[in-house]
Amino acid sequence: MVLAKAGRDKGKHFIIIGRIDENYVWIANGRTRSIDKPKKKKIKHLEAKPHVVYNVREKILSGKKVFDAELRKSLEALGYEQ
Repeated sequence: MVLAKAGRDKGKHFIIIGRIDENYVWIANGRTRSIDKPKKKKIKHLEAKPHVVYNVREKILSGKKVFDAELRKSLEALGYEQ
């Protein structure tokens, strides 16, 4: 779980769905950024939040399909509504 600190998505919460290298990650929130078209974002432009969405994490690690609705529900359940 991260908060975008810079760019067009500033102030919005996202879930990291993949890591590109030591400087970049893929982020999505199920609304403005879908799981099929995630945003490539520099790590230095993100602020980490103390939450881990374990159901999404396990699906990503096991290679299962993650749906946008799961991302939206997870963000809403943690109080990060967009």
